[in-house]
Amino acid sequence: GEKPAIKKITFNVIPDPTTRAVAFETGDIDLLYGNEGLLPLDTFARFSQNPAYHTQLSQPIETVMLALNTAKAPTNELAVREALNYAVNKKSLIDNALYGTQQVADTLFAPSVPYANLGLKPRQYDPQKAKALLEKAGWTLPAGKDIREKNGQPLRIELSFIGTDALSKSMAEIIQADMRQIGADVSLIGEEESSIYARQRDGRFGMIFHRTWGAPYDPHAFLSSMRVPSHADFQAQQGLADKPLIDKEIGEVLATHDETQRQALYRDILTRLHDEAVYLPISYISMMVVSKPELGNIPYAPIATEIPFEQIKPVKP
Repeated sequence: GEKPAIKKITFNVIPDPTTRAVAFETGDIDLLYGNEGLLPLDTFARFSQNPAYHTQLSQPIETVMLALNTAKAPTNELAVREALNYAVNKKSLIDNALYGTQQVADTLFAPSVPYANLGLKPRQYDPQKAKALLEKAGWTLPAGKDIREKNGQPLRIELSFIGTDALSKSMAEIIQADMRQIGADVSLIGEEESSIYARQRDGRFGMIFHRTWGAPYDPHAFLSSMRVPSHADFQAQQGLADKPLIDKEIGEVLATHDETQRQALYRDILTRLHDEAVYLPISYISMMVVSKPELGNIPYAPIATEIPFEQIKPVKP
């Protein structure tokens, strides 16, 4: 076979993102490759403006979203879940909190994911539509108040996230402010990682940060996990009348060898989840690369955890 152009690779394990950036700037390392945790995002944006550095963003690999609990009031109401989807200005969130390093997500999976390019109707930022949905569902604004009520109960929802994750906290605060504009009172629950995963497993959430798994696990393995109470998906879907049917179809789509049937089942499952607004997709995550220009264009592996060193072809300066 073809010999790789690079003879030797030295790995530096640097746990801290800021220290990684400094190591690159001082010339200690030639290549940084990873997901959104690779570098502080403002640092990546700064590197992108520097002609002495080469930066890249891949096609979407995973989705960051909120799972909305269909079994717990008030997100047990479809109108509330839909309104929350229309309430968030994702473009502004990505520009401000994520420095434009990710893409707006309209669906659970990016259209580039196998079987997921279905033309589902996006719920784009429309606070007036969100307010109209809530009004029609009986969530009205009492005189002199800015939080909606229905039968004397305020429109109050908890949003859970990992408290030590500064990025999640920043996103949660932006989402909280956006939802307040439509009359929803969002209380932020920032806890340690193990507590958040416990909430995902046992359904103690109104909204909770969640993400897909990327290649090679999306969509099949991710959908398979929806059938067991060990992830946010199972709990978020518990209030759906067609949850048993969704689980049955997931079992069928994983077992069938008929490609036409597989496509039809994926379409039905993903359409049901989208129409029921079980998720509030926020952004599609890309792999990030920062490298010395002499390494040339850095290829991406099909799996996010791999780096295709054998395909890197340095260019002559």
